Amino acid sequence: MQRKPEGSNCMCIFVCSSASVEFGNLDESSLVQASGNDLGTEDRELLKAYHHSFDDEKVDLELIMHLLYNICNSSDGGAILIFLPGYDEIVSLRDRIIFDDKRFVDNAHRYQVFMLHSNMQTLDQKNVLKTPPPGIRKIILSTNIAETSITVSDVVFVIDSGKMKEKSFDALSCVTMLKTVWISKASAIQRRGRAGRCRPGVCFHLFSRLRFQNMLEFQTPELRRIPLQELCLHTKLLAPVNCPVVDFLMKAPDPPPALIVRNAIEMLKKIDAMDVWEDLTELGYHLAELPVEPHLGKMVLCAVVLKCLDPILTIACTLAYRDPFVLPTVASQKRAAMLCRKRLAAGTFSDHMVLLRAFQAWQKARSDGWERVFCEKNFLSQATMEIIIGMRTQLLGQLRALGFVRARGGADIRDVNANSENWAVVKAALVAGMYPNLMHVDRKNLVLTGPKEKKVRFHPTSVLSQPQYKKIPPSNGQAAAVQALPTDWLIYDEMTRAHRIANIRCCSVVTPVTVALFSGPARLPRNALQEPLSFRGSRVSNDDSDSGMEDERSNVALLKLDEWLHFKLDSEVAGLLMQLKLKWHSLLLRRMRAPSKPWSQADEITIRTIISVLSIEEQFAGLLQPSGVGQRPRPVSYNELPSAPTWRSTSSSAENELSDDSSNAEKVLRKSAPPTFHQPRRYKEKNILPSKRTSDEKSDQSSVKSTGSSCYPSPCASPSSPMSGKVSEYASLVLLMKGSNLQNLDISQQKAFWKSSLVYFIFCSRIWTLSGESLLGAYLIPIIRGVAKLNLPRLQKLNISF
Repeated sequence: MQRKPEGSNCMCIFVCSSASVEFGNLDESSLVQASGNDLGTEDRELLKAYHHSFDDEKVDLELIMHLLYNICNSSDGGAILIFLPGYDEIVSLRDRIIFDDKRFVDNAHRYQVFMLHSNMQTLDQKNVLKTPPPGIRKIILSTNIAETSITVSDVVFVIDSGKMKEKSFDALSCVTMLKTVWISKASAIQRRGRAGRCRPGVCFHLFSRLRFQNMLEFQTPELRRIPLQELCLHTKLLAPVNCPVVDFLMKAPDPPPALIVRNAIEMLKKIDAMDVWEDLTELGYHLAELPVEPHLGKMVLCAVVLKCLDPILTIACTLAYRDPFVLPTVASQKRAAMLCRKRLAAGTFSDHMVLLRAFQAWQKARSDGWERVFCEKNFLSQATMEIIIGMRTQLLGQLRALGFVRARGGADIRDVNANSENWAVVKAALVAGMYPNLMHVDRKNLVLTGPKEKKVRFHPTSVLSQPQYKKIPPSNGQAAAVQALPTDWLIYDEMTRAHRIANIRCCSVVTPVTVALFSGPARLPRNALQEPLSFRGSRVSNDDSDSGMEDERSNVALLKLDEWLHFKLDSEVAGLLMQLKLKWHSLLLRRMRAPSKPWSQADEITIRTIISVLSIEEQFAGLLQPSGVGQRPRPVSYNELPSAPTWRSTSSSAENELSDDSSNAEKVLRKSAPPTFHQPRRYKEKNILPSKRTSDEKSDQSSVKSTGSSCYPSPCASPSSPMSGKVSEYASLVLLMKGSNLQNLDISQQKAFWKSSLVYFIFCSRIWTLSGESLLGAYLIPIIRGVAKLNLPRLQKLNISF
């Protein structure tokens, strides 16, 4: 069946099955003759038979090949755009056209095949926009990136598979799922509009009219299908004092599910960004200042305290943006791409090292003037690397504005990188930020287990997914990869689910001591360290062997960091480990309260002790200490900077035993006095936010220069931070928004600001300027915490140009 929308140059056809419509002659008259509002009996039978013979949830590449062949034989010219859901379908269809189908292989000189994907090299993709020579037809295989991002003017035919890849978040299992789903009606209309931009065209939708009528009107908003930790953090700054985050977000035009919001709040509590009353802690206020997700922000702040900032800056910015590695355009290049990653890992069992080494090597190639060739050989995206540089600059500038990095003296750029060369310390900062993203190795079954997933696999792109030093058959690859791991603990950045299997991306192996020191909440319960285990109440034998076993078990203590993360270890070691853990959290809390305060001698001793313990454990585990980890990026001039976006165990079934061989590390711990917990400051009944402060400190010449970050500081800072300066008369958060008329402001006053259509501006608390525009006649709107409605007399009209 088909229809031609009024006022459109595109003929739209809903293809029911491979035999429901004859495409031998695709001129408009034949299409009109075959038109009809309802399916005929034969078409219904064909459609029914088709659905029984093929899974409707998959993409029928065979049907696309038949349709593509008929189009090529029935028309003389015009590019063909085929919408496919993802990389696998694009490569499979490309291989069919170029290598498998003789109808196309025998006439390969008549076709040019291009692939459009956000993770592919952009060099060949630019040729998509060029008009091919006469007699050659252009075939474009694309994801939904071609719906609105680009327009290819010579496209005449569009084949719409009706599918797309959509990322969603499961709040119960905390797993991100990348599913192939049906597109919305709006997307189908957009895809239809790609045909006939300059002359009449035809769009083939590979789904029935009934399917189209049952599609969603629009794609599900991201607010309803992504983790909301960062949004909840910013919402807490903007919501009234006694208004819970859940209630505040429920007033959005399309509110997120309450379960996802509660899950995000619980996650913020786990990383100590919120207290039990859902108020922001000192750490939480600083995390709200940083333009990255909360767990990445905590990673960066811990790196400042551990003095290994530069490597963590690079890793955090890479994780915040995207994987810099591109997908190979030829299937045979997949092995070469994986070998490139393994070469960068250099036996460290770490995907984070791959990201760091890739950036450092690209920086070196960039300084030598051959970065493009380097990216091509190593399957890297040049554009992604440029963006990461800008993000590093912005994040470093924000740390300077907050007082964590100073221009000279203590806490200058050299001081905060004093331990950057020590990979064990860098991994400690990674663990502190990645928690609770931990995996335990089940040596008995050779699988990875987590708090909610009992069988997890490495993602194919991880260097840990391949056996490191053994030649193992592919069928046993995952088990061999797990068996080759030198320790029983891993951290990961993201868990995704493909069908029933959970995969983890961007992993690194870590030692048990690193997990015990830097995982878990800052305030442990009183029973976190339980008494040594013994056979109390049981019958004790006088047999020497029984007595020896009892003595051995009586020295074993149980350390519980959370409901899943348990350790069995020697009672004396457990006590020393707890002391060092408490000292670390006390030091971190003091640095959050006073970032610019000079370090005391006791603080320096604490860091040195931690470094000694971590280094000894790394050596005992047989992990390599790579060189050049702390290699500083070369200085970048202002003109070179790209435009950077503001962006956003044992478990109950297994217990891990710390080795008794780390006695040297234990001796280092003995000098540490038992610390006390510092109670987090509560902000209930406090409505004051500190005033803004700009930083006039110049960047150190050996670091990447900061641009713009100190010129437009974020409006809130830690209340107890000494850099906060004087609190203004109306301590407030501010936004800059266009004010061409006062109608929106009047509506906001009547309905309460967060209930109006301007709620989007509240969620994006870092909207300062619109890129490349001048904000003429903008309104500076103070949003006073605890005030329900706007106070219009306070509005100040400004004439601002940038």
